[in-house]
Amino acid sequence: MAVRSVSSKLPSLRGQLERPRSLREQVYDRLRAAILSGELAPGAPVIEAEIAAKLGASRTPVREALRRLETEGMLEPRGARGSVVRELKRDEVECIFEIRESLETLAARRASRRMNDLDLTEFERIVERMQKSVDDPSEMERLDTRFHDRILALAEGQRLKRMLSDLRADILPWRFIALATAARRQASAEEHAAIVNALRVKDERAIVTTMAHHIINTKRAVLAQSDDA
Repeated sequence: MAVRSVSSKLPSLRGQLERPRSLREQVYDRLRAAILSGELAPGAPVIEAEIAAKLGASRTPVREALRRLETEGMLEPRGARGSVVRELKRDEVECIFEIRESLETLAARRASRRMNDLDLTEFERIVERMQKSVDDPSEMERLDTRFHDRILALAEGQRLKRMLSDLRADILPWRFIALATAARRQASAEEHAAIVNALRVKDERAIVTTMAHHIINTKRAVLAQSDDA
């Protein structure tokens, strides 16, 4: 499933690395950012020697970073040919998001039963920052992750956490793709605000409806980027 590149404020693979930070961490951060931004598109080859040359690093930290990204599901190993950026098929995207819709709505319902005023205030602050960050895809993705992680923490239940964490890892590269346009980022902020409104009054029907609406629209945004590629 090819997806067009997304412009962002994420660091690219251009320019050598800084020191004294761990080279392994720097290489990992650069590669992850390049995947999330679309600089390394789904299906693109990632060759250890080429990455090392671009970043001015030895091959050892590059190899370690690639293995970590493979473990996280962002890269697929191809033996002696190196790795490629993981590519999802359209039917797989649809299936993953349908499962995510069910799990995220369950998590939100459970979270609403356990949250207090301080939790609600935190959600409101996250949404306020989203509304101020519609021109920053990287910050929007970070805030979106924080919002949903907080929902999951409040929901409790180790099995639910494992299932949703695994599912989110599968679609991590595409979450940034889903925030590719300013219009979608604005809509996403509004969708999160609607979820918070439902949480505030503990209306479980509205919580399910608003969360499902958000997940469905995220899926549509991902698929739209694929169709436009």
